[in-house]
Amino acid sequence: MSAVDLVTTAIGTANLCLQHGQKLMKAYQDFKSADKQVNEKILHVQSIWARTEIQIEFVKQVAGALNREHCRIHLQIFDILISKLSRAATKLEAVLKENYGVKKWKFPFVRDAIDEAILDLDQWQRIFDPTWYLILLIGDELIDKKLSIPPSISHISTIDSSQTEMLSGDSPLVPAQRFRGSLGAEREKESRPKISINLSESGLDWGNAAQVKYSSIYLIPRAASKKKFAVDTIICDQSLDITSARADAESLAKKLAQLDRRTAGLLNCFGFIKRKDAEGRKLASLHLVFSLPAEASEPKSLRHHFLHSKDFSLTTILTVARQLVSAVSYVHTCGWVHKNIRPETILVFPQQKAADACALGPAYLLGFNSFRSVNFRTMRAGDDEWDRNLYRYPSRQGLLAQEDYIMQHDVYSLGVCLLELGLWESFVCCESGTGDQRGEKKRPSASLGLELDSFQSQEEGSVLSAKIKARLVDLARTKLPSRMGDKYTSVVVTCLTCLDPGNKDFGDDEDMRDDDGILVGVRFIEKVLLKLEEIAL
Repeated sequence: MSAVDLVTTAIGTANLCLQHGQKLMKAYQDFKSADKQVNEKILHVQSIWARTEIQIEFVKQVAGALNREHCRIHLQIFDILISKLSRAATKLEAVLKENYGVKKWKFPFVRDAIDEAILDLDQWQRIFDPTWYLILLIGDELIDKKLSIPPSISHISTIDSSQTEMLSGDSPLVPAQRFRGSLGAEREKESRPKISINLSESGLDWGNAAQVKYSSIYLIPRAASKKKFAVDTIICDQSLDITSARADAESLAKKLAQLDRRTAGLLNCFGFIKRKDAEGRKLASLHLVFSLPAEASEPKSLRHHFLHSKDFSLTTILTVARQLVSAVSYVHTCGWVHKNIRPETILVFPQQKAADACALGPAYLLGFNSFRSVNFRTMRAGDDEWDRNLYRYPSRQGLLAQEDYIMQHDVYSLGVCLLELGLWESFVCCESGTGDQRGEKKRPSASLGLELDSFQSQEEGSVLSAKIKARLVDLARTKLPSRMGDKYTSVVVTCLTCLDPGNKDFGDDEDMRDDDGILVGVRFIEKVLLKLEEIAL
């Protein structure tokens, strides 16, 4: 199919999505006089569809600016939406079929039908948003022009004006415009995010800072308040280009302030703090301050759960895996590589009012103390800490990395985490069990099947690093299928082998490079995010 035909097909499929969605919303209106619960659910599903409709209309308008791969993945995701909308319509029609009309005894069945539609649309939004955000990376004035046009919502003319205002007021184009403005490309000043990101050091009660066990993240209360924030710290030592690091940290803070944590797998950044040394002369550290989820208990690191928590259901594990995949996708969309993806940088927040006692709670990726922009050369200085090298691609292990850092190195680190998550066995054992990362003695676990000698940083280090990777791939292929199934195993192996010669999913690194950084993002969505969403337990 030619590029022109692909765009035409994508636009046609988008129109089908809109037709199916508008027809379904109109059908729900037949129940507007039902009980309060039904009305609330109708309003909820309409608000979700309002956002979806705006995004699809936007894709139609800018489809000509999408490259072939980006257009193709949109077409694939639109087909998924049509299937979900058709299923929702069929279920609603089944409720109305017998004894035609809106009867009170049917209300519980209608509530169930709407609940299922809400779940389906939320799931679809989770896979669509990363693809949609990739559009914001495209350096085309058409994107800015279409973002500036207020959206119209066609399907809500049958409800009153106050509801219409509520549904249309939270347009996804507004945060998208701010996010695009924060990407660092040359934009008009009015398109830049009008947010204050710099915070005063005195705003936090540093004396009551508490380190999350088995993590480098601190929880610090606001001064004269009980409200806490999660804080990432970047130490400004001699190895750091402080001017660049400060600019990068501020830029990252602005981008993370724009994302929706419910779909991004990342906490919203509340602000950015610069702290000087004791003499008040030199910059000593930079701090990213993150807001905690509402109604969440004290977080625990994923490492803490691996070491001390019971086994969780496969559904729970799959949910956490999807959240981590979304987080990595959004970090890359922001134009950054994370460089520090491991269980110690992943925080899990148990919900105080969780209905399912077996649920872990939402997981968020932090640990941004090593990040950098994908557009700048990386420092190759590393370390010889074996428990960190375990999550690094072979050529990035040791005191001096052999290659510059690229997005696929994050994908590899994600693969190691997904393997550990699927097996629910910690690859790292901490001898003291206190969770204090300072001076903690660590050793490889029996489940990892490697000795400390396997991680030694000697002349044969590259060979040993390759053996570590081979061991992880072997664990995935032999241990994961019986635990998580073939599809999950395939995703993990894809991540671990993403830079292997002849890898069909990600291809050669040179083939994945483009001016806007779209291709790696599209391939990641297609081969990792979508594959995880296909798994049904």
